[in-house]
Amino acid sequence: MNIELKNNNEKLKNAYTEAKADIANLLGWFECELQKQPAKLNWGHVGSLKHIRENLIETLAFMSGFDSKEIETTLAESKL
Repeated sequence: MNIELKNNNEKLKNAYTEAKADIANLLGWFECELQKQPAKLNWGHVGSLKHIRENLIETLAFMSGFDSKEIETTLAESKL
């Protein structure tokens, strides 16, 4: 029983570490994508970025426990 618990705990730690590493890599990928500039900028690009922003706020709210409105307020304050 003790060996099984230890193996399960190791699997848990490995899965957690792997998920965190994946998230860190995805964030780096976002940085690369944000560096790109469309050849011909249009309002569709703005809409796409606002959609991504909305999803990121929702994800951060889920992960942090902060309310989406609090996150949006903080973003607004950072623009002052």
